[in-house]
Amino acid sequence: MENTTLLSLSAENFASFAECATFTTVIEAGKKEHMENTFKRGDHTLNKVSVLYGANGSGKTFFCKILREIQRILEWSPICVAVNNPQLLAIPEIKGMDSSVSKFAFDTAYKDKPSCFAISINLGETTYSYSFCIHGKKIVSELLTKKYRRTEKILERTSPSFKDISLRSELKGFESAKHIVNEEALCLPVAAIFNNEFANKVVSAITNIQVISMTAAKIHPAETKESFSISRREKYVNILKKADPTIRNLNISFEEEEVASQNIALDDFENREIITKKTTVGVGTEHAIYTDGIEMEPVPMRFFADESLGTIKLFTALPHLFDTLEHGGVLVVDEIENGLHLSLAKEIIGLFINPESNPNNAQLICTSHQPLLVSENFRRDQVWVVSKDDYGKSSLHRMSSLKSSNAKAGLTNRILEGAFGCNPESFFDNT
Repeated sequence: MENTTLLSLSAENFASFAECATFTTVIEAGKKEHMENTFKRGDHTLNKVSVLYGANGSGKTFFCKILREIQRILEWSPICVAVNNPQLLAIPEIKGMDSSVSKFAFDTAYKDKPSCFAISINLGETTYSYSFCIHGKKIVSELLTKKYRRTEKILERTSPSFKDISLRSELKGFESAKHIVNEEALCLPVAAIFNNEFANKVVSAITNIQVISMTAAKIHPAETKESFSISRREKYVNILKKADPTIRNLNISFEEEEVASQNIALDDFENREIITKKTTVGVGTEHAIYTDGIEMEPVPMRFFADESLGTIKLFTALPHLFDTLEHGGVLVVDEIENGLHLSLAKEIIGLFINPESNPNNAQLICTSHQPLLVSENFRRDQVWVVSKDDYGKSSLHRMSSLKSSNAKAGLTNRILEGAFGCNPESFFDNT
């Protein structure tokens, strides 16, 4: 499959983003500094790394959840058209997937407005732009365009009814089955479950974008056995040794089990089956034991019980990091420095900028409280500011669009001085 490149992402009336917030990795035209931080894909020049700064509660985590929410609705839609067993919704791997979108809660004017999402990606030389609006659980609009030399509408939906779905080009073959698309399901992922190759390509490109949070005690495991191959484990051990020099080996078990399946019955088609799987990764470590300074046979220890939280976070992030760097794609990390030393967080960012460690031009998008991550070799259009006003509304601005005095001063210093408004106000008064 072709590498996915993220061009833009936006949301409106979602969580703390009341008004439309739009993020892009496309560089600003005319800005030629630090072009080594960029790469070409199709008609676009893009940043390899983007960093979002903001105070506590400004909306950085909600930004990461924009992508997760898009992925959730894409993954839920095929299940939604198949569900006829209430017990299916009680399964932990599915529970909560049918939730309503969280709208902006601090202004009653937004209660009756839909929530809207949009994502633009690049596969090869082609750009795909996908957007939809949802009110409660009902899909009120859906649009997919494809651009290769010219822009073409592939899917257009103007109401919750399947009757108002127009399909063209590569999706035309799903026309006779579109009646299965109910009011709570997106058409594109339902077409994908019926083996429409085009729909499956676009849906897979979006849902395979990895989103992790370093604030979590344990990051959701990577879901490919390759992530825990012998060669990968050797790499992980070499890295973890720098945090714990007694580690000698990692013993990892990787299991997949089917936890639910559901048939989709259609008059015109053979039955399709949606299969939901659970991935379980078990981790044990072997550590060196010394007698009079001489290393003895390594002994097993409980990794998650005995290691520091920082080492555990580093280990659980490594498969996602290597998967993205080795194969290309997009990795979104919330609070990248959480639990890690600053120099290690900067080293991870450096891996994405260095063409030797990132030969496929993978992209890293991360949030942070730490302005020291951004050194003198960062472009101003790589850095974004998330802020929240007195009415609870979050906004997103590119730092290159914000004016400040002494623009030639170091970017880190300007952030620390509060030039861009991304530092918090004092939380405590003198009393």
